[in-house]
Amino acid sequence: MTPSTPRPQSPPPTERVLPPPPRRLARHPERPGRRPSLSRQAIVDAAIAVLDESGVSGLSMRGVAQKLGAGVASLYGHVSGREELLELVFDELVGQVPLPTPDPACWREQVTEMLRGLRRVLMSHRDAALAGLGRVPTSPQTLAAAEVMVATLRLGGLSDRVVALGLDQLTLYVSACAFEDSLMQQSAMDPAEVRRYFEEVHAFYEALPSAQFPVLASIAPEMTSANGDERFEFGLAAMLAGLEAMSQRTDP
Repeated sequence: MTPSTPRPQSPPPTERVLPPPPRRLARHPERPGRRPSLSRQAIVDAAIAVLDESGVSGLSMRGVAQKLGAGVASLYGHVSGREELLELVFDELVGQVPLPTPDPACWREQVTEMLRGLRRVLMSHRDAALAGLGRVPTSPQTLAAAEVMVATLRLGGLSDRVVALGLDQLTLYVSACAFEDSLMQQSAMDPAEVRRYFEEVHAFYEALPSAQFPVLASIAPEMTSANGDERFEFGLAAMLAGLEAMSQRTDP
């Protein structure tokens, strides 16, 4: 007779198997003089912080190293120098602009919104627009943004030549507008002083002698009434309309 296999007994209620306890949070106090581990991303983040404090002219490898609490030599293992640092900073900022899926049904709106987004990002960091001037897109995120932009423009029916040259001009326009608008933000003027300044500009143009400046005097209200956003939108619409018109005149 085969003996029956003993049936496993359940543990008493007080001895039920519990799930593993959560890990306890351990405190790791900072050691005196402890330096953060360096990475390219950490260097770029520190460079943006230095840019916000000192502008493009004050952005240096030494300044970034001081911000990180590291030696200058340690940065060169990740970045070749100031020029690459500027390129990486601009690439990081461009990467913050949302990119749509190109759609021919709303290509103008998509292009406009991308350029608005670029302006917002550049205006939010001191002198950031200067970091991108004169730079051909070669870094990952600027290339990704350029690809979406030219793909969207092409879906709008623009010729390849207009798309290629228009990309450069649109980027320059946005960078110039962002830099000009940021100058007022970075000034020491409070909102009341800014308002008073533009009121004086308006009064100056209205007071121009019409015999000497007949056209300027006659359009003075139009010249001084629009704010920065309105001027940007006007210029952007004019550029897109111009690119469309040029594309229609371009031989196949």
